[in-house]
Amino acid sequence: MIQDPRHTSTHEPAPGYPTDAIIALTYRCDARCEMCNIWQLKPQEFLSIDDYAKVPSSLKDINISGGEAFMRSDVVDIVKVIHAKCGNPRIVVSTNGFRTDKIVAAMEELRKTIPNIGVGVSLDGIGETHNKIRGVKHAWENATATLKQLRERGFTNIRIGFTAMNENVHEMRQVYDYANQIGVQFTTAVAQNSEIYFSTQVNQDVSNETLYDALGYVMNHELRSYHPKRWLRAYFESGTLVFNREKKRLLECRAGIDFFYLAPEGIVYPCLTIPSPMGDLKGTSFESLWESSQAAQVRREIAGCEQCWMICTARSELKKNLPRALGWIAREKVRSHLSR
Repeated sequence: MIQDPRHTSTHEPAPGYPTDAIIALTYRCDARCEMCNIWQLKPQEFLSIDDYAKVPSSLKDINISGGEAFMRSDVVDIVKVIHAKCGNPRIVVSTNGFRTDKIVAAMEELRKTIPNIGVGVSLDGIGETHNKIRGVKHAWENATATLKQLRERGFTNIRIGFTAMNENVHEMRQVYDYANQIGVQFTTAVAQNSEIYFSTQVNQDVSNETLYDALGYVMNHELRSYHPKRWLRAYFESGTLVFNREKKRLLECRAGIDFFYLAPEGIVYPCLTIPSPMGDLKGTSFESLWESSQAAQVRREIAGCEQCWMICTARSELKKNLPRALGWIAREKVRSHLSR
């Protein structure tokens, strides 16, 4: 049995500059997903290229998202501006993979100046399961075509993102095996509720038993690999099991401290699920916003938050707690090999 690696700690909120961010470029989306209603929101794309250049140079890990980010005609220009401002951050662009030609063309253009640019393609099941969850015919065919073309063109920083729900968790193993078969990374998260991002409050907890069965399979295979990054993913996934079962985070939340979410209309939030604006990036600098009394008040209000478990608000703490994570990995690698 995979052990519970949780530990607890406390911290005083601090206004140090963040290292992680999700930047949503649009609410527009050509999917009609069961777990997300973001496509029902008004576009509200109020930020200019100059506004995106305001993001803090401290950022090291950035997820460019939507809606569907590739529905923006200026997605390449925005990503380039953000990359230039932050030096050489790790950037992954998330997509549903429907617009294969545009996605591949944009990634080719981005690769000219950002050789390590990453892309994450959502796959929430095999074939008709994925089509049903995404609410669009041929969603599976389009997403897998995008993955195939990216691989054929030599992109190596590719991942499949699986959103786990009761409706599809039974196919997590198959999607994980598919990712390994085509030579891409696999990431997963449980469907969350959010009024400011997913625009839904109806996602339900996943059955502990079925999630443990699915994630246990993934974790054991990740631990048997020869890639430290995959071992750390297994550690993070153990936190998914803990949170799903107990609503307790494996590591403390760093929302509004090490991480922020930038919405398409320019509002900065501490994370995807907390609807507390820290400020509006339009008409001000990020530094002024981040150091404002409004932002400080939000940090005080959300200190010790246990609302979700996602990599965006856990990554920085994972790095700080590497010895603890590596200890858990060492123990679990032994168990995973003995259970073969």
